[in-house]
Amino acid sequence: MASDRLSHEMNDFPILVVDDELENLRVLELTFRREFKILTAESGEAALEILNSEPVAVILSDHRMPGMSGTEFLARAREMAPETVRILLTAYGDAETLGRAINDGSVYRYVAKPWDADEMRVTLRRAIEYFAMERERDGLLRELGTVNQIARTITQEHAPDRLNDLLLSSLTDEIGFDGASLFLYDEAEQTLTLERSLPAGDAVCEATLGYEIAAAGAPAFIGSVLRGESQRLEVADVLSYETPVRIWVTEVAADQIVVVPVPGKEGLLGAIAVDNRCGSAALDASKRVLIEGIAAQAGIAIQNARRIEELRQSRLQIVRADRLGTLGTLAAGLAHEINNPLVSIHTFLSLALEKRYEDDEEFWGEYLALAASEVERIRSLVATMSHLGRVGRDDVPLAPCDLGEVVRGVATLIESEATAVDVSISLEHLDGAPKVMGAREQIHQVVLNMMLNAIQACEPEGRVSVRIVSENTGGSLFARLEITDTGAGISEENLERIFDPFFTTKGPDKGTGLGLMICHRIITDHGGTIEVASRPGQGTTFAIRIPV
Repeated sequence: MASDRLSHEMNDFPILVVDDELENLRVLELTFRREFKILTAESGEAALEILNSEPVAVILSDHRMPGMSGTEFLARAREMAPETVRILLTAYGDAETLGRAINDGSVYRYVAKPWDADEMRVTLRRAIEYFAMERERDGLLRELGTVNQIARTITQEHAPDRLNDLLLSSLTDEIGFDGASLFLYDEAEQTLTLERSLPAGDAVCEATLGYEIAAAGAPAFIGSVLRGESQRLEVADVLSYETPVRIWVTEVAADQIVVVPVPGKEGLLGAIAVDNRCGSAALDASKRVLIEGIAAQAGIAIQNARRIEELRQSRLQIVRADRLGTLGTLAAGLAHEINNPLVSIHTFLSLALEKRYEDDEEFWGEYLALAASEVERIRSLVATMSHLGRVGRDDVPLAPCDLGEVVRGVATLIESEATAVDVSISLEHLDGAPKVMGAREQIHQVVLNMMLNAIQACEPEGRVSVRIVSENTGGSLFARLEITDTGAGISEENLERIFDPFFTTKGPDKGTGLGLMICHRIITDHGGTIEVASRPGQGTTFAIRIPV
């Protein structure tokens, strides 16, 4: 049986014999036709026609032939079929001719005439083995390149659903399998569930989507997958499979299905199944090795995608918790800010009933004005809170905005207020300032708030300096707006709290402590940052960075 199998394998690799003497061709053909597939040609030209029409593993060519010599023919054959093993058969070839042919790669080796049948048999077998090994090596290199290409593609995708589709499309579109499916393993339930299947729109894919193979119904199949063993299922053996496997194989109706486990660092992640449902070539051992390589890379990609998704979910939970915390702070601060003016309003209304007939100038004058101002304070606070809920950039149109023009406009607007408290404003590097993409009104609000804060922080004869510079960070271009005042500065303990809601160092009638929080949110929504640097007695600098 071993001899028959070897003979069959040798017959799979055609040998082309080229000689201008028919007797030599006949002798070679009669001697080896039972062991090898022999093709013959009486000239180099005829041999090139054969080589152009069908694949050949080995060429055995005579050296001395009329017209095209053996070395000339083998040189041209190398150009047409570089993978073919070329042997020169000669009785006259001199050392220089043979050496040149061997050195330039035209000849694998040469055989001297008269040849011995046993030696020739060994030579042809070794040539076929060399050809087969080279072809296998080239195939492995191509498969390795395919695996690496697919690995690079799938490891760059971190969304689980898109990753699954990308993995299966690589198997069907790039490698050419008729069908591909991805099963995911549930360790708690000990179940493989068909998560994705291609080709899209295929009736079989739609019918089998979500199909489950549980260890309870298919212990041998699941056990083999858990042990990391690949399996080849054939429709001819369908009756011998466990019921859940038999149903699935029957539904797919492919001659062969190869199932390869997808390993994870801490256990099985799932399995990849490919098939030849449309009648393509058999899924041999080399195909299984290729799929196993892809499955190993898929395991890494799936684990990474799951971890990134877990981190994303954790981050969302942190953001939600942070929003809840901020909401609690806002609610507490809002209650505190409203309670103070409510005391004055409540007291005024309580006394108004008693004093409705009295001519009390202090009560109906100063006290009424105080109550009215407290009502206005509450109205302003509610309006600010309402605006805070609308400052997200998603609901406003974005357009190129000239940051230098915004700063000039704000400086003109607050010039009288700065003059009233004897504070000068210095503007630097505004010409040619880069434009930013944003909501102009929101950016205007930020600049106005920050410059007013800077003026209010200064003592008489103080100065507020504003400048804009370009900044390249990590390959991204930003416009950096710096607002510096000569005020008293901010203590280290307060620096960490200046963006907290309702935190303020101003008097109770000079601000709510929401301005910097709103500015911070607006700039963050624009993809920028606000940084602050300050020391007591040395003034403060706010640096606002907005993407260009």
